[in-house]
Amino acid sequence: MYTTLFRPSPRAAADATTVTAVATLDAALGAEWDALATGASLFVSRPYLRAVERDHATSPRYLLARDRGGRLVAALPCYGWDGGAAPALDHYDPFAMGGRWLLGERTQPAEWRPTLFVGTRSGYVNEWLVHPDWRDRTRVLVRRLLAAAARLGAGSGCRSLGAMWLTSTAARDVQACLRSRDRLLLGAGSATLDIGWDSFDGYLARLGPSRRHTVRRELERFRRSGLRVTEAGLADSADILGELASPLQAKYGHRMAAAALTEQFRAQADELDRESWVLLCWRRDRPVGFTCFFRWGDTLYGRAAGFDYDAVAGAAAYFNLAFYRPIAHAIATGARRIHLGLASWEAKVLRGARLDPHWLWIVPPTRWRSSWGRRVPPQVEGHRRWLEEMVRPVVGELPQRDWDPEAWRDPADPGGQGR
Repeated sequence: MYTTLFRPSPRAAADATTVTAVATLDAALGAEWDALATGASLFVSRPYLRAVERDHATSPRYLLARDRGGRLVAALPCYGWDGGAAPALDHYDPFAMGGRWLLGERTQPAEWRPTLFVGTRSGYVNEWLVHPDWRDRTRVLVRRLLAAAARLGAGSGCRSLGAMWLTSTAARDVQACLRSRDRLLLGAGSATLDIGWDSFDGYLARLGPSRRHTVRRELERFRRSGLRVTEAGLADSADILGELASPLQAKYGHRMAAAALTEQFRAQADELDRESWVLLCWRRDRPVGFTCFFRWGDTLYGRAAGFDYDAVAGAAAYFNLAFYRPIAHAIATGARRIHLGLASWEAKVLRGARLDPHWLWIVPPTRWRSSWGRRVPPQVEGHRRWLEEMVRPVVGELPQRDWDPEAWRDPADPGGQGR
């Protein structure tokens, strides 16, 4: 079903590894998985994926590539989904993120289901897990694992595949593996704030006068609001976050019940409490807002937020809890960057963040495959222009080489054998 997607692998490289599948990230994989994830994001780490595994909306399979000596050299999480109700998957659904936009009413969700998510399906950062000793052969291993994922999907009756929210590095690796190089859609921009100062005053000095004035005004509004902030770990706060998170999730298209969000926070607390940092905002003795971060490596990851909007109106609570206090915390604790994620791009860029593209590799149902390729380039260009319109007053035009897959082609490596 999917055998024609990929360029052939060099025979010697293919014979050097064996791929198997397991259904759980149990303790036996601990140190081996951690070695692959060195330098990678929180969202492909073993504890984070173990928390995801507890959500039974999908069926996980972990593809493991081992060398002739039995060492784990690469891995790929995959998740089968039958299309059942799961609001947390809205932005991972190949139909919702690709089919609906490119094909409109000519296709319906049932035609795409079941589907297979290739790579992580939570966190909006997807990248490949390859052992440091094998990273000069990343594309060989990626091709091997993607082909294994395609066979897994075909064997389980999946009608579509999706590797969603790929970093540009991961997307380049996918593109090099494909026979056709026009199947990558632009997902969105992800915001990251690089920490390059030794004090909050240093951060302010980096901003222009107008933006610096905005930050100071928002700090003062919060100071005068009567709100107070406390810090907590996720285990001590998970039970009160769901109700606050639900309205913000709905604002960005995820209609998740508070109880479901609470279960998600509890699962993450069980795996990542030591890495968590929660800011709780209070009006007298009532919690009215929060932000939740995880420290992983040298990065502080913003993972969730929520507010009682009536209770915090006019206080600039979001900016204080999602930006200014985390910036001060990152400086104090030696973090090198804050991952701010998707949405609210203009607000994040205005406060000093950079914007990086994330990509979607979607394999549609059979009847759409022959025409899919010609539908993709207009989506990439149109979506890039839409994002650019929002951030142009701050950063100017988005650099084409970073935001256009056509600019990635390497004439010296036509077969995609590098890296």
